[in-house]
Amino acid sequence: MKNILKAAGAFACAAALLCASGCSGNTKWAYKTDKAELGNGQWIYCTFEGVSQAINEIQKNDENADLNSIDWDKQEIDGEPAKDWIYAKAKETGLNYLMMESLAIDNNITVDETVYNASKSYYSYFYNNYYHDMFTKLGVSEDSYCGVSIRPGIISDELFNKMYGTGGSREVPKADVEKFFTENYVSYYYIACELKKTVDDEKVDLDKETLDKYRENFRKYASMINNDKKTVDDVTAQYKVDFSVTEDPSTSETMYKDDMSSSDLNKAILEAKEGEAVTKEIDDKLYLIYRYDITSKVPLIKANDEDAGDDAKEIISKEDILKKMRSDDFTQYLKEERDKLQYDRNDACVHKYDVTRTINIIKETGNS
Repeated sequence: MKNILKAAGAFACAAALLCASGCSGNTKWAYKTDKAELGNGQWIYCTFEGVSQAINEIQKNDENADLNSIDWDKQEIDGEPAKDWIYAKAKETGLNYLMMESLAIDNNITVDETVYNASKSYYSYFYNNYYHDMFTKLGVSEDSYCGVSIRPGIISDELFNKMYGTGGSREVPKADVEKFFTENYVSYYYIACELKKTVDDEKVDLDKETLDKYRENFRKYASMINNDKKTVDDVTAQYKVDFSVTEDPSTSETMYKDDMSSSDLNKAILEAKEGEAVTKEIDDKLYLIYRYDITSKVPLIKANDEDAGDDAKEIISKEDILKKMRSDDFTQYLKEERDKLQYDRNDACVHKYDVTRTINIIKETGNS
């Protein structure tokens, strides 16, 4: 009897350990919280993403490296075995998905089906035209691929607006938004014309008479704004007459200064005085540049739920400005939420659909 009880006790103990480690034989999910679950197909896609990220990292030092040429048993990334690095990235992607789903529930956020389906049509195209055979062999459904790829971003945007938008827990005062906008954004208009033409695949100067005419035209455009109090619309209309074109030749944008490249054109825009038109010759082109008084654009700042009215064509997104202002704060908030996320890992699923399996199937599919 003692031996029977002892054997029964050992079996119960083993079963308890098996259950605690998640190795129950159920491979339908890899990770879960009390609010959401990462299914096996979603987990496999996370490992696929990890492999893609690993190849990009390896190619930084070896541009000729590819899935087949890499020795995955010996390769290291940042001093760590590549497969371990991939697993860590896959886990990070999976837990981010679970965290965002949990935050959606906690904050009463419902993913708008119209918004989701608009993105899904894009991802579905790639699934069916590029990834279908590979993902089918891996075990990644279209819904798994689209869900992990799309939902966290939509939830993140909604959560950000709930926190920092009107009435939010961390609402940014309107005056602060406007102050940040006027100090960090630039609004501009420009038109241009070519100073060279292509002859036998080589660029050559236009003849002197044409160049003189173009330069005179652009001096005229600058004078129209600076001296005659004309608008940029008047300049555009005159340009279309002078150059015999029907399409609008102008570019008008309102940009966050730090997002502008260091091109000579952008340098000229940033150096221009507000409310004054200037002409510049840059990279074989002649430009008329006009920088608006940035304060004149403040009334165009609208939230997504505000009626843009007559300003619909020129609306400046309040949400985009808020993201520039509070992105670091929001990133820190998400990091803290991720650090305290409570979850279970199902070893049966994670081990069955591991990184090695993903690499092998991608190889087989790519070489078939």
